Amino acid sequence: MTLTLSTLTTLSSAITPEQISGFKLIWSDDFSGSSIDSSKWVTYTGTSFNREQQKYINSPSTCSLTGSSLLITPRKDSNGAWTSCKIESTPAFAAEPGGQLIVQARFKLGTPGKQLQGIWPAFWNLGENVRTGTQWPECGEIDTFENINGSPLGQGTIHCGASCNDPTGLTQGMNFDYGTYHTWAHAIDLRSGDWRQQSITWYMDGQAYHVKRGADLGAEGQWRALVGQGMYMLLNVAVGGGWPGDAVGDTVTGRDAGMEVGYVGVYRNM
Repeated sequence: MTLTLSTLTTLSSAITPEQISGFKLIWSDDFSGSSIDSSKWVTYTGTSFNREQQKYINSPSTCSLTGSSLLITPRKDSNGAWTSCKIESTPAFAAEPGGQLIVQARFKLGTPGKQLQGIWPAFWNLGENVRTGTQWPECGEIDTFENINGSPLGQGTIHCGASCNDPTGLTQGMNFDYGTYHTWAHAIDLRSGDWRQQSITWYMDGQAYHVKRGADLGAEGQWRALVGQGMYMLLNVAVGGGWPGDAVGDTVTGRDAGMEVGYVGVYRNM
């Protein structure tokens, strides 16, 4: 499947979700209001995982709207303690049997050339059954985008258990530049009745860079955890953790280390 994207954006107003040929936009947020829409998002303030250093808080200091974008801003206080923001979509979305689903967001990261050791921005998805007690990684996870330490590599990953090579996951990356808007997406394609031929494809700016099929996992149950249930979306910037390592003394704080999100959109094939 090829995505044909028509980008309608300005930096002075809200970013309009791209149109995708053959698909209908079924849910979106362009963050054009004065506050985060509580019918669409929940601000997470629970436990931090993965040995992360930050505490997630519900505060305009770490999570705010500009009138045309969402700012997720990690901050270090005078005592060296980090805070940041994580939001989760209220609804979950699933590809219909025999259909296709695209989840994507347009955002930019931080400031190039700064010390970003320990900074870990992500746009990712968890199986909704985790909300009713299913444990990770059995709940299924699709990472549309992750990045660590200011590297020029955005990574798309799946987690589902042993068939996904967990806890590492099955991953592939695409080079990008900090400080510039890009559109990151994953597309679930269930048009084949054979689960082995069904696929998840990752895109940056409409260019496919990573594909996984059911046959790559070889386990139908774990594949279904990824494509056979609703998933909700998450946006956050973590600090530290087992993957990036801890922030260091001169790791930048504030918008230089943050994520600015223009929109999030979910599409189904027509």
